Amino acid sequence: MNVPIQDNPYGVYVPGSRQSLPGFAVPPRDDHPLVPWEDESHAGQWVDVDHAREQLELFEQCLIRLADLVTPGVDQGRLVVVTGPVGMGKTTLIHQCIYRAGQYIARMNEMVRTAPPGTRRPPRHIVAMTAGYGNDGRAISIDENGDFASTPTINATIRDKVVATLRTQFAGAGLDPALSQESPLKAFNAISALLAQQDALLFAVVPHIDWKDVGVRTRFLKTCLSHAQSRIVLLVEVSHGTTETANEVVAELLPSAAVTHLALGSLRPEDTLKFSQSARSGHPDPDSAPPRTAQSLRDELLRAHEQWQPADVRELRRVFHAVAEGQRHAGRPVRITADELTRHTSGRSGADREALRRITPGPTALPHPSGPSTGS
Repeated sequence: MNVPIQDNPYGVYVPGSRQSLPGFAVPPRDDHPLVPWEDESHAGQWVDVDHAREQLELFEQCLIRLADLVTPGVDQGRLVVVTGPVGMGKTTLIHQCIYRAGQYIARMNEMVRTAPPGTRRPPRHIVAMTAGYGNDGRAISIDENGDFASTPTINATIRDKVVATLRTQFAGAGLDPALSQESPLKAFNAISALLAQQDALLFAVVPHIDWKDVGVRTRFLKTCLSHAQSRIVLLVEVSHGTTETANEVVAELLPSAAVTHLALGSLRPEDTLKFSQSARSGHPDPDSAPPRTAQSLRDELLRAHEQWQPADVRELRRVFHAVAEGQRHAGRPVRITADELTRHTSGRSGADREALRRITPGPTALPHPSGPSTGS
């Protein structure tokens, strides 16, 4: 029997894990992207940190122009570039965008049911995860020898991942068996035509790839834009360091009207407060003793953040999950207060905090033929 999600509201189930091994309990993970379009329990776990809600609303403007993606003659899809520091929830934001797109299309279908006969239904949407739910770039950027793959090889791998998804959706529906032998550009042109034939809309998710040269990364993003043909939405994740701004990542793409840029930044004290007060936990607890006002609880959490200084959402989730696990195993209700956070994080040196942040590593730095790292 699985541990109910409410018993540790800061843990995340990997989609499908609850059915993978019948009879075995699958504990929630402390660090995994939320995938609400696959696991409904994730829908209520999303927290608006660093103005993520504003970025989501920016994406929803693309949905309002959904007709542009599917109208014959427009011949243009959309490239959505999601930038931000490592660990700030870019993959979760991408998944949330897909979830909102599904909800939007479902509402449109409901409207068609009450519309006059002959009103056209919106296209069904298909999601192609080129690097799995975790969106780990190593899945498509490392070759069979463990080396960093060439850019053409990475583009071909993305093509093959998308084609494999479509084979499961369009079995026997005209998917050319030789599609994987075509150049990526020709393949995406053919995919666009097939989507029009099947009245479908494709959301293809491309992970952050650890490019060591900004110029190579820019050329890759431009290639992604060329692949974003009619009925194709490419959502590409890009992590960047402190020496590069979000706008610099997409500077050479923004003249195109087909590009949407969603940017996440660093944590602020208010974000720890939002994480603690999220719907999945309901804290601060107004019934805690001794009685304290909501404002005093807020102030204590903000001070706890300043003392702790978490690096990113990844660290927030790990610490909140660890505190919740300790309370659950002790038979106590999960109530994460400023005192609990302070006990869990105080006394750590900078090196200790950095070690905590590396429990789940980001993309591995590998030699790249294009030269040394430039902070991507």
